[in-house]
Amino acid sequence: MVTATIRGIRVASLCLFGYWVMLFAGTHLPRVHLPKMSGGNDDKILHLLAFAGLSFLLAWAIPTRIRDRFRNIRLAGGCAALYGALDELTQIPVGRTFDWYDLLADVIGISIGLACYTVSRELIWRIKYTPRPRVEAEKIQSESTVPKVGTLPLR
Repeated sequence: MVTATIRGIRVASLCLFGYWVMLFAGTHLPRVHLPKMSGGNDDKILHLLAFAGLSFLLAWAIPTRIRDRFRNIRLAGGCAALYGALDELTQIPVGRTFDWYDLLADVIGISIGLACYTVSRELIWRIKYTPRPRVEAEKIQSESTVPKVGTLPLR
């Protein structure tokens, strides 16, 4: 399996690193007043979206094994949930508060992110690893310049 790299570093890992640094900075800077979203609970929506992205990138960055294709999803979910809890606890020293509903929004976001990753990975694997139909393979073979056995003229 070929993975995309930049100077030997996986693109998935680079994306994850950048996203995680921005997420940490965004949750640990003193409160910034953002424009209100319609419907209220904008903080919970931001938590949900942030952790959906984090869990998706975590699952993408952890290598997948053919024998246990869901190992990376379990690891990503556990790691993201642990980070969500630690994130809530470490916000207290910077003047923010711990909120159980933020943690719930994080877990829901993690579930959504992992579901999106799972669906997209399965679609890509089906496209990539689906064998071509025999009819198409036979057509390609018949169009080749190499004659079939037994079709050479006898002398």
